[in-house]
Amino acid sequence: MEAKLEKIENSEAYIAIEVDAEKFEEGMEKAYRKVVKQVGVPGFRKGRVPRQLLEAHYGKEILYQDALEVIIPEAYEEALEQLNIKALARPEFDIDEIEDGKPFKFQARVAVKPEFELGNFEGLEISIPYFQVTDQDVDNRLEEMRSRYAELSEKTEEPAETGDILEIDFEGFIDEEAFEGGQGNDYPLELGSNTFIPGFEDQLVGLKLGESKDVQVTFPEDYHAEDLAGKEAIFKVEIKKIETRKMRDLNDEFAQEVSSFDSLAELREDIKSNLEKMTEKRKRDLINQEVLAQALEKCDIPAADAVVNAQLDRMLEQFGQRMAAQGLSLEQYFQFTGSNPEAFYSELRPEAERIVKTNFMLEKIVEEKGFTITDEEIDNEIEKMAKDMGLELEIARERLNDLRDQLQENMKIDKAIEYLVDNAVITEKEDEEKTEEVNKVETDE
Repeated sequence: MEAKLEKIENSEAYIAIEVDAEKFEEGMEKAYRKVVKQVGVPGFRKGRVPRQLLEAHYGKEILYQDALEVIIPEAYEEALEQLNIKALARPEFDIDEIEDGKPFKFQARVAVKPEFELGNFEGLEISIPYFQVTDQDVDNRLEEMRSRYAELSEKTEEPAETGDILEIDFEGFIDEEAFEGGQGNDYPLELGSNTFIPGFEDQLVGLKLGESKDVQVTFPEDYHAEDLAGKEAIFKVEIKKIETRKMRDLNDEFAQEVSSFDSLAELREDIKSNLEKMTEKRKRDLINQEVLAQALEKCDIPAADAVVNAQLDRMLEQFGQRMAAQGLSLEQYFQFTGSNPEAFYSELRPEAERIVKTNFMLEKIVEEKGFTITDEEIDNEIEKMAKDMGLELEIARERLNDLRDQLQENMKIDKAIEYLVDNAVITEKEDEEKTEEVNKVETDE
């Protein structure tokens, strides 16, 4: 077998591969032994037809598909090893015309790590909002805990208020016709949660148990179901149950019941400490995100479609796993949202390209800077992971032992990011609107 690298263009290698006639004949013989068991010729039982008669009856073409399934993968892998090429995604093959008794030729196009120059990363200017945990943030978290541990009691005479939890039956109509997906029975809804169409929940405030109301709403223009987007609808709603939360007093007794602390002051201090840790992590994540975005702008990195598509496949698989954890299949998700995998790929392609190019950049930084990870550093990381996961160290070592190589590569990438951050100029700005948004994310997590 002979392999020749014709060119590398846009992070794709074009390889010409030639398989000698004898090797091709071996593939044809293997194909014959498989095909002869599946087809027959008059006068012969399956599996008993001589190859010469089989080819005469059906033509040699009957063996080509199975022969190529044997020959091409073997020759392709041998070519990669011979040319010292590392493929990053499934290849595409272009097959020449097959000629009897002559070498078999085909071409492979395979995605490879691109060649590019790193930009100048010195002095990247990063601006992030000012992060601060306030007493109000602690108060908000305590209120969430009060709500979580509140006792529910039914309302039979009093009207529904914001914060109450209703159980409703509803049916939606557009132009007096019921539409698919607009019905629900015994549906739980917290007033003020903003989980329904804007304006829906507000119109239920003040209703009493057993009452009904026609709720008028307009679907948002960007609603996920295109056939409903922007349309006016009427929902016939019946109140079947109203529950209200009876909030607990914030005192030492509350702290003792919901935590391991003896006093409310200790609980407040613990909440503040945890929020500060979360805020610090959020700050680091935002700095990393900003510095990677700016560094990427200084590099011109080609990315083959095959590599981007492989990343999209991983993203779809991960999304499917998250949906499965919620008891929903991908098919059901796409059906409910009126979407499909093609739309998913189209929407997330820019993000997939960014991820692929960022990975290429970080790998090249690791290579050029010669970052290495010692066994001691890996052991320390495993010890930290064991602590975070609440595992005994020996158990963590046993579970992660087979992942040491992957852990080592991940730690090299972390060093590359750390290098970019260390060489950046970072300023924190007092941006009240953005700071409130960031602190809200911290509080919600």
